[in-house]
Amino acid sequence: MPWYVFALLDAKPSRPTGKGLSGPITLREIGGCYVAAERRADVPPLELGALKKHHLAVARLWKGAPAVLPVRFGTLLESSDISDALDGRDAELAEAFDRVRGRGQFSWRAPRASRANSAAVNEPPSPTSGTEYLRRAAHASTPPARFSSIRRQLAPFIAAERYEPSRPALPETLYHLVDRKGIDAYLAAASRIRASSPAPALSGPFPPFAFVPELLR
Repeated sequence: MPWYVFALLDAKPSRPTGKGLSGPITLREIGGCYVAAERRADVPPLELGALKKHHLAVARLWKGAPAVLPVRFGTLLESSDISDALDGRDAELAEAFDRVRGRGQFSWRAPRASRANSAAVNEPPSPTSGTEYLRRAAHASTPPARFSSIRRQLAPFIAAERYEPSRPALPETLYHLVDRKGIDAYLAAASRIRASSPAPALSGPFPPFAFVPELLR
């Protein structure tokens, strides 16, 4: 039977791994890390209940291990496929573990634009050169001005940052990676920001879902 994968861990957690979607989570040492997975015959349906169980399982692992790399929902693999996916990626995974070790993620989500406003924005023409493509890609990954105050005031607590433009199903989001020892200070500063002026919605701390390698997204 295949394995449904929740996360990769750099060490065994200090607390029980508990239950996944429907069965116990097992730790398997593969490629220099631990794969947290449960036996499952099929991919669960993409619905709120399954998504919540997946999130809770990853959060429990994150609370008990130094560094956790969450794996995207719905990853169902045979043992040989897991080994193949991780083969030759020791350096990439080591760098990713170093980035998230002892840290949690916060998310700032801006309100979605109305349909009228969205329709009023013209789609830019296709890029005509590689340079133009790279320029646009860099611009798309740069947080807009509405996040400037948040970024400036929280800068002392931010270990890493990632911005995602809005998509059809998701609003634009600014992600912050914060040391666990600095979470209380980050939340206090964030509360002052939200009390002084309108701000995007804040959630977290969570496992570092937005800071994993492309392989795991």
